[in-house]
Amino acid sequence: MSYGVAIGAAAIALILLLWLETLVSRTISAFFYIGILVSTWYGGFRLGLVTVVVSTLAIDYFLMPPQYHLFPSQPEDAMRLGIFIVVGLIINLLTSHFLKSKQQIKQLSQKLAQENAEQLRMVLEINNDITERKKAEATLQQYIREFEDLYNNAPCGYHSLDAEGKFIRINDTELKWLGYSRDEILHKQFLDILTGDSQQVFQENFPQFKQQGWINNLEFEIVHKDGTTRWISLNGTAIKDEAGQFLMSHSTIFDISDRKCSAAVLEQYKYIVSNVKDGIVLLNRDYNYQIVNQTYLDWYNKTETEVLGHSVSEILGQQFFESFIQPRIDKCLTGENSQYEKWFNYPNRPPQFMSVTYTPYREAKGNISGVIVSLRDLTRLKQAEQQLEFQAVIARNMAEGVCLVRASDATIVYANPKFEQMFGYGCGELNFQHVSILNYATQSISAEDVNQTIRSMVFQKGEATYEVHNVKKDGTPFWCRATASVFQHPEYGDVLVAVHQEITERKRIEDALRQSEEKFRQLAENIQAVFWMTNIQTQQILYISPAFETIWQRSCQSICQSFSAWLNAIHPDDRPLVDLAFQEQVKTGKSDTKYRIIRPDGSIRWIRDRAFPIKNELGEIVRVAGLAEDITELQKVEQIKTEFISIVSHELRTPLTAIRAAMGLLKTGIYDKKPDKFKRMIEIAAIDSDRLVRLVNDILDLERLESGRAVLEKTNCNATDLIEQAVAGVQALAKEQNIKFDVRPSNADVWAAADAIIQTLTNLLGNAIKFSPAEAMITVSVEQQKDWVLFKISDQGRGIPSDKLEAIFGRFQQIDATDSRIKGGTGLGLAICRSIVEQHGGQIWAESIIGVGSTFFFTLPKSRTSPEIRGENNDL
Repeated sequence: MSYGVAIGAAAIALILLLWLETLVSRTISAFFYIGILVSTWYGGFRLGLVTVVVSTLAIDYFLMPPQYHLFPSQPEDAMRLGIFIVVGLIINLLTSHFLKSKQQIKQLSQKLAQENAEQLRMVLEINNDITERKKAEATLQQYIREFEDLYNNAPCGYHSLDAEGKFIRINDTELKWLGYSRDEILHKQFLDILTGDSQQVFQENFPQFKQQGWINNLEFEIVHKDGTTRWISLNGTAIKDEAGQFLMSHSTIFDISDRKCSAAVLEQYKYIVSNVKDGIVLLNRDYNYQIVNQTYLDWYNKTETEVLGHSVSEILGQQFFESFIQPRIDKCLTGENSQYEKWFNYPNRPPQFMSVTYTPYREAKGNISGVIVSLRDLTRLKQAEQQLEFQAVIARNMAEGVCLVRASDATIVYANPKFEQMFGYGCGELNFQHVSILNYATQSISAEDVNQTIRSMVFQKGEATYEVHNVKKDGTPFWCRATASVFQHPEYGDVLVAVHQEITERKRIEDALRQSEEKFRQLAENIQAVFWMTNIQTQQILYISPAFETIWQRSCQSICQSFSAWLNAIHPDDRPLVDLAFQEQVKTGKSDTKYRIIRPDGSIRWIRDRAFPIKNELGEIVRVAGLAEDITELQKVEQIKTEFISIVSHELRTPLTAIRAAMGLLKTGIYDKKPDKFKRMIEIAAIDSDRLVRLVNDILDLERLESGRAVLEKTNCNATDLIEQAVAGVQALAKEQNIKFDVRPSNADVWAAADAIIQTLTNLLGNAIKFSPAEAMITVSVEQQKDWVLFKISDQGRGIPSDKLEAIFGRFQQIDATDSRIKGGTGLGLAICRSIVEQHGGQIWAESIIGVGSTFFFTLPKSRTSPEIRGENNDL
């Protein structure tokens, strides 16, 4: 029953407040405080506490925005609710203590009436009651102090004004906002701390507040003692006496400066966005409109309701959205700005030229939540640009000067600005001048003669077009193309209307073109490659240079008359390749083909034919030109290179195969118990490894020599010293066959790279030893000539066939195919010798008799300090 009273008290307070809402003050706490007081008086502290809880929920749910929600949305509402709870608890606590004291006093009175005889006991009980009351008062004072601390240190300001609008109470928070002490602010007019505009607001609302008893969310701009200002939001409640006369106000104020500043900036942005001529929208990641300004709505004849919350595809069409807009929005959502300009054709609207910019919309944390789209209508600007371009085209093409010449006396009666500018005269300066001052005169023909001839021609035919040599005011001659006709003027009678167009530059270009064509003709006719040009539509040869006759050995006239004459010269095996190239030319105008031709004498030549397109102003291919080169010699080089690679591959593969076979047999272990055969396999592998190393070294040496990367440091060298060093290097090899050397010394000096010549001598001596029988003699001698020193190395070997004497100096050349295996050579030694000798400016050759022996010769230049060389220099 008691809890029903508590809930009922809160409900009655709520019903009374809602029922009397229009008649009583909006002070939400008055009826509920009465309900708490009644509940506590009726049922004690616990029942009052229930009423406090129920009243708090009722106020929050029914009376505070947002209504019918349990939690307030504004900080000031939450603070008001908190203050209500604190005051309600204090009322509950005080009332419960007073109720308890009353009950104790009542009980004491009953005991006094029943036990008059027990006075001492009564005194003791009275003392006890006084002690309890003192304790209650101490508790009340403690709550009052806590309430004062809460009041002064609250995050919001509190103050009370009297009926005249003066401060009679203020908390510490508000004092800090104002910068005054409490003594300075008390009894000061509230108007004195307001700005001018806020004073007017206060004066308009304070009388109404005193009458109705409440006011909410009234905004003022207060002034700090130092002159700075801040915005506040005020909620006030009027305190009245029993007669309804205003006593004082209780007001709560909250600092809203930041919100006001943000709101002001937001209003500025809204004003700017709403009034700019650009269309501005904000789209979320689902392509839905979040913000749209009026300009955009006007363009599409839509209302804000029809656009906001809808997708772009609904407004602009699904196809246009998917094909054009969505890819750009998706790109922007990744953080990339984009901008483009385009003509748009909207339904039921004329075309618009728009500049569209997509900018990522980033939130405070930096994440992209949407896209800002800015659209600028550049239609008029574009149309103006097009009009200006059109006018510029007309101006460029209307480069003519116009003049009117009176027929009776040949005087100029009118010249347009272009004509005056063309001849270098000022405005009106030509008027009534004789027209002959414009004509260029020579020693043989006067200006008057030229003018008379032109006028006669025009009057005879009625109209004439001609080229005339004119002269400017400063004496500069120039050429004009003119059209003149007779016209009946109302004031001047018959006049000649002459339209002049300067063609000096055209004349110059024509002369330059003729000279250029002549240079091109000379160039095309003197280059070794064949320059040709064809018409892509008719497949007709338009031009072919004379080099065709040299390479093809056919006449240029024959191929110009019949395209098949060129096709018939192509080797039958290469015709399919040429047909494919021809098809590519038709499509792209380009091709690069190698093919063979057969000359009338039956010889075959390799041709590289490259084509490229010639396009007109529209980018269409109208001609195909090309160069055909004779690459027969290059093909031979390529063939030699291919053969060289093939031979090197074979020569490298042979020793590698032998090494791999020997290693494979050793790996199987079949010779583990046969040391002799095991050792033989190792010897085979070592021999072939040495051969492989020699081959690689010889190839590298030859490549360095022939590529020019081997730098030969030449000095003065004694020929005998070079021979002795080479002989010492092969002495061990000669002793194996008991071969001896017959070295015939000489005091000749040579200009040579010593190491390279020793290598040459070593190769030649090594070959002599390999192909000489045991106990043989090898003779080495030097012979001085006029400018050269001749070296000779003679052996007693098997000899060299005469048809091999030149071939042996080529790469990988052996007299017998088995020599590389039996003798151990690489086939590159003599090629290296020839390269070294030729880089010294000398020559190398061989002479031989089968069964008798061979002699190798090479020459080197004499030393620069040789007596013969010095003598020749002296003669010079």
